Amino acid sequence: MARGYDPEVRAQAMAALLSGQGVTAVAQEYELPTSTVSRWRKQAREQAGRSDDVGGLLLAYLAENLTTLRAQAIAFRDADWLREQGASEAGVLHGILCDKATRLLSALEGSGVSPADDPGPGRHRG
Repeated sequence: MARGYDPEVRAQAMAALLSGQGVTAVAQEYELPTSTVSRWRKQAREQAGRSDDVGGLLLAYLAENLTTLRAQAIAFRDADWLREQGASEAGVLHGILCDKATRLLSALEGSGVSPADDPGPGRHRG
């Protein structure tokens, strides 16, 4: 019998694969069988050869995820809100933000784009 997985978990696993993580690392991170992640990757590659829909959906998902992460990072800078958090919550928040930043930098590194190539919001090159 086929085991069902939450579509969000599958999308997150696929996004991780697209960011350059290996099958084994993704399987461990999302507590999935390696064979399942490998099968999903194979299916996505086959589907990508037939249709741009999956790639477009994944890119849209990643864009929304990055927009949400940015909004959260801005909200987390609120000193009053941050002071109300316990040490444990602040520590977890710090760890998550560091982890996500590291993963994004790794994904950029693998794509050949340098963070220095982007002047950032409100800044212009040259």
